[in-house]
Amino acid sequence: MERAYTEIKARYMTLRLAPGEWVDDVQLSQELGLSRTPAREALFLLASEGLIQAHPGGGFTVRPMDISGISNFFEANIVTAKAIAQLVANRVTAAELAELREADALVNDAIRRRSAPDIAESNAALHNLEARIARNEYLAVLAARIHDEGQRLGYLAFGGAEDWNSNRLDDHFARVSHDHSALIDAYENRDPGTAEKIAVGHVRLFRERILTYIASSGTDKLDVTGDLMTSVRLDAANARDAVNDDGTPCEVGV
Repeated sequence: MERAYTEIKARYMTLRLAPGEWVDDVQLSQELGLSRTPAREALFLLASEGLIQAHPGGGFTVRPMDISGISNFFEANIVTAKAIAQLVANRVTAAELAELREADALVNDAIRRRSAPDIAESNAALHNLEARIARNEYLAVLAARIHDEGQRLGYLAFGGAEDWNSNRLDDHFARVSHDHSALIDAYENRDPGTAEKIAVGHVRLFRERILTYIASSGTDKLDVTGDLMTSVRLDAANARDAVNDDGTPCEVGV
């Protein structure tokens, strides 16, 4: 079952299982060279993690990627990022700081190689490591789910489905690398206020990238049949924030 879980999840993260797609577990098990039982067990496990939807009448579909879901994702991401940054700054050990530096180096290596799947995966691993260091099991579970979805969004928007050079990604990843380094420095300096500020800004940077992707590629690549976004809106010319996290109006260029 472990192999089935790993391979199906990899397909989810790299959009080989498309958002909203019906999953034929018989065909999937044949493609993986496995019996149907481990494939179904893996799908049920992924359903428990919110990545796959199991239907009462039988069958599975891939979690859709709609505007409402993306909005909810960023709301939860900002809330958890604030809490985790505060806790890590107060609880991190010297050994854990070294782990964070190593994880950051893997992100930078993936960026240098321009590998969208490796960037998305190593970035999620870095932020899940932060959640572990925070030493709060509830936050860790929530963060794992957030960063699983963030990995899928990241693959989509980090060049996984299109040409890197067409989307201003070099500048984006320069800012990503700077944020990671500055955040780990804040942890090392035991500065929770600065850590929180950087962490929230980092989530907003990712949100900016997602909005840029949507605005440049067209929403026809996403399922937009859900509700309108509660925290952002799109217009024909650009994508801008509608509200800050405290509900006040704001604008962030993309």
